[in-house]
Parts: sequence; structure tokens; C-alpha cells
Amino acid sequence: MKSCGAAPFWCSTSHRGSNRDSCVIRPKIPAVFAPLALFCAAALPVRTAEIKSPAEAGFTGAQSCASSSCHGGGTGRNEFLVYQKKDRHVFAAGILGKGTSLKIAETLGIGEPTKAAQCTVCHSPMEAVAASRLAPEMKQNPDRGVSCEACHGAAGEWLRFHTRKDATYQQILATGLRDLIDVGGRANACVACHLNLDEKIRQAGHPELYFELDGQAAIEPPHYVDVRPSIGPRSWLTGQATALREMSWKLSKQRDEQLVPRWKALVWLLQMTESGAKELPSGEDFSAMQAAADRLARKASRDPWTKIQITGQLRKYVSTQKEFGDAKADKTELRRRAEVLVPAIDRLWAALKKEGGAATPGFEKTLTLAAQLSHEGNDFAPTDFAKALADVEAEIAPALKP
Repeated sequence: MKSCGAAPFWCSTSHRGSNRDSCVIRPKIPAVFAPLALFCAAALPVRTAEIKSPAEAGFTGAQSCASSSCHGGGTGRNEFLVYQKKDRHVFAAGILGKGTSLKIAETLGIGEPTKAAQCTVCHSPMEAVAASRLAPEMKQNPDRGVSCEACHGAAGEWLRFHTRKDATYQQILATGLRDLIDVGGRANACVACHLNLDEKIRQAGHPELYFELDGQAAIEPPHYVDVRPSIGPRSWLTGQATALREMSWKLSKQRDEQLVPRWKALVWLLQMTESGAKELPSGEDFSAMQAAADRLARKASRDPWTKIQITGQLRKYVSTQKEFGDAKADKTELRRRAEVLVPAIDRLWAALKKEGGAATPGFEKTLTLAAQLSHEGNDFAPTDFAKALADVEAEIAPALKP
């Protein structure tokens, strides 16, 4: 099982394809990470030749990050505390022992979900790590849930090295630290467990998975501070393009009629963006779309958004209400469009507010109704959704004026 049965907001531990590591875009390092890029003239030279590959590096456990002098201290050093007390990833393993998970496991005939690889691969990935790669203290008290190294990479080679002031960020990455400063790197690290789900597991009762990087990171909540310009819309677009790439990859292997409407909805959504209109082809050549979506994701990870661009994109999306009022349109395709449209409006509106957008007290209420209508499954009513979307547009219209 690759996600929490209660809410599809968990993180991935891996991604496929060697080309993805080689084509990651490295944006400028933000100020908060600048100390990692400083050189100290008196320091010893960095010797990367002695570093083990990430596939061989040892895991030191979440507690190795938790001291008050590292990430378990006060403001500015409290990343571990935020993770431990608030992050949904902490509870990823616990849900495996509860009702829905037990029923799914029984249906699949895989035994206890807390021990089944199909479940722990995403809910508690440290379960599958060879004992030879675990620090002694981890063998006695292994990490449960999605812990620090599941996302950041095995820390055996970089734990002490990443605090050295004579090391550049690129040198630290070479020791096995996963690049999560890069927006594309974040999307690649999370998408597998947030989106990809074996069809047998879904049919056994697992909820469908949805991947939307910006919104899911916001409710996690993040244990980091990222104040780079337009990081919200960059994360949203990168994440959606990454999701399209993954769906295209899956469909290129075997066509799945259940997945095709979701795929079409993402194509529709992204082709309404300026860069998506240029990058994404028409038709159902899934391999071509996979490559195009990957290019779009890499471009989106580095391209900034202006307030004018955010406003223009919002205006396009809220004006799609007419499409949902088309009685001849396929109801399933309209429902799938609604499912991706609402989060897009939400994240772009959040970005506009950061840019000084007008206050609209009724926005949350109208968008919440639209969201509820979009998730009614087979009972989805396109005309009701169209009306709700019209209300959203009316609510934010003053802020969208040119």
C-alpha cells in the first residue's frame, strides 16, 4: 500500500530512470543554505574519492539528526521537532495496523500489512534496508514511518560532511545527500509513493493517489523555510508535469482505461499554461508525452512566475466553467478535470496572495464547495460544479482585473 488510507499525502523514497538524475536542474542556492557553499582557507581538501556510492552508504537513523545542535534545537534549528510533532510522514507506518489497511491486506492475501513489502515500501521504507547498512542503534530501534533518510538519502557518508564550511553544496550532494533544494528533485523524490499505485492494491480498496507537490507540501507541514520567489507556482507546475510524466510512463507500458481519463485531465490542465502549450504534444502517444512532460517539469522547476502570469493563469482556469456545462461532454473526463482544476486554483490563489492579491473572505468557502463536488465520484454533477466554479470566479474577480 503506497499511501495512507485516510489522506493521500505521503512521500516517496525512490524514482525510476537513470536519465532523471542526470537532467536535474540546479537553481541558485538560497541564502539559508549559503553557509554550505563557503570555503575555509585553512580546511583540509575534500576527498570525494573515498566516498561510498549512495547504494552502499549506511543509514544512521532519524535520531542522528535530532540533537539540539543540529536539527532538534530552537528556531532555525527545529526541523526535526517540526517533523516529529506535526509531519504526516511520522504516522505513515501506524496506519498499516488499522482497519482499512488490514482489510486491504486480507483481500490481497499478503499477511500483516506492517510486514508486507507491498505496504512498507512507502509506509515504512526502512523495513527493507539490509541490516548491514544500518547503524548499530538502528538495528535495536529501527525508524518507523517515512523518516529523514527516506527522503534525504542514507546519511552515513554525508552526516558529518554536510556541516563542513569548506564543502560546496555540489560536493555534499556527491556524498549521497538527495537534492531537495531543487524543485524537480523534490518532485522526483515524492512522486512514486504519492501517485503510483499497483492496480491490484487499488481494487482491493486502497484510495486513489493524487500528487500535487505545492499543496501537499504545505499541509505536511514543511519543516523547512523556502522563501525563493514564486516557489509556490513553480512547485505546483513542476509537480503536475512530473505526475503527467509518471502517468505517461505507466500508460506507455500498458494502456489502462481507468487511468486514461486522469491522464487526459492533466494534459488539459497543463496545456492551458504558457509553457505547457509549447512543450506538450496532442494525441495519445504516451512515450512522446512522457518525454515532453519531463522537459516541462525541468523547465518549470527553474522558471519564475510574475504576478501578471499568476493572475492570467488563474483567470484562464476559473473561466473554464462553460466546459463543465456542456451536456455532450464525457462525464468521467469532466470529473477528472475538476479534480486537478480545484487544487490548481487553490495553489495559484495562495501564490497571488503572497504577491499582494486582494482579500476575498468568501474564497475559501466557494472553493471548498467546488472541491467537494469534484470528489463525488460517479455522482459527480458537471452542472453543479460549473455553478460552483462560477461562484469562485465571482469571488476573486476583483483581484483578477488586468
